[in-house]
Amino acid sequence: MKLLVGFVLCILVGLGFIYCNVPLGMMFGPLITVLVLKRTGLSVPVLPGSMTVIQLSLGTSIGLLFRDFSFGVQGNIAFLLMFLLLCLFLQFTACYLWCIHRLRWSKEEALLGAVPGAMAAVLALASHIKTPPQKIIISHSLRLITLTLFAGYISGGAHTPTAMSPVLFTTTNILWLLGIVLAGYVLGKCLERVHFPAPFMITSLLCAALLHPFSSQTVLFPDVFNQFSMALMGILLGHHFIAFTLTAFMRHLWSSMQLITIGLGVTVIMALTAAHLLDYPFYLLMLSWVPGSVESMSFAALALNANASFVMASHIIRMLLIQTIPAMVIYRKREVTQDNGATMRKPTKPL
Repeated sequence: MKLLVGFVLCILVGLGFIYCNVPLGMMFGPLITVLVLKRTGLSVPVLPGSMTVIQLSLGTSIGLLFRDFSFGVQGNIAFLLMFLLLCLFLQFTACYLWCIHRLRWSKEEALLGAVPGAMAAVLALASHIKTPPQKIIISHSLRLITLTLFAGYISGGAHTPTAMSPVLFTTTNILWLLGIVLAGYVLGKCLERVHFPAPFMITSLLCAALLHPFSSQTVLFPDVFNQFSMALMGILLGHHFIAFTLTAFMRHLWSSMQLITIGLGVTVIMALTAAHLLDYPFYLLMLSWVPGSVESMSFAALALNANASFVMASHIIRMLLIQTIPAMVIYRKREVTQDNGATMRKPTKPL
């Protein structure tokens, strides 16, 4: 009963935020609700399997968009991809070095804190290391909030209501969705065994992108599931925030602002350079390369009648890269540590 009441309250606050046209209101509403209730002595428990639901919902909804994907400006694809990779490299390197030399974070904390975006991936990575994730969560949450509000601002707060298409409830649409989600879940369990970051998000995205073209009609993903997963994400983030004292929160808040400034500064420089050399709109490159969420930046591109597929593709490439590279580094460091430990425990032969 306690779980139901708390979750319903989070949903109602999230709906109120959406009514007020707050970007990603269904996530920020529950997050704030968890914080407020904690101050009054109440708590909202985390639903079991929340992270799996979030990853499956996000991966499927994004993967389905690739059916009608068009990158546009084909002549500049190679150069744009090169600038994107260079921008990611500079964002990560600058933030990582700042975390190590100025903020005095550990190498694992700096690695996760410098990752340019992808909250779900960072949460998944943080769960596989012994480093407390709170400062990392605050850093990425503040970055997400700042860039989401930025996207909402440049789109003029426009809101395009999602039409309830009758195709959504057809047997064909439901069966295709169930098949894609089931395939993503099964393959995600396989990746989960090898500690791959955000496994269900990657597998459901690939399954949706690969299987969708075989459908005779466009498969639609219910927006209510995305809203539900955003509410789960807000509750998860809220639980990470309540572990902090006000002093610790303000200390990490200042660190987060420094990382956001560095990331945005690198993005602005790279976007200005690419816009000048390739004669491409600066604002579109900013939306594509800024370390924000796929949803909020794609929404801003749609509201501005910009090339939303280019924005989405850039963020998908970023998400795939930043989910694999940090995981490989952490996995390699763990192997080296275990090998060193085994060598130290190995008995020496008597002379």
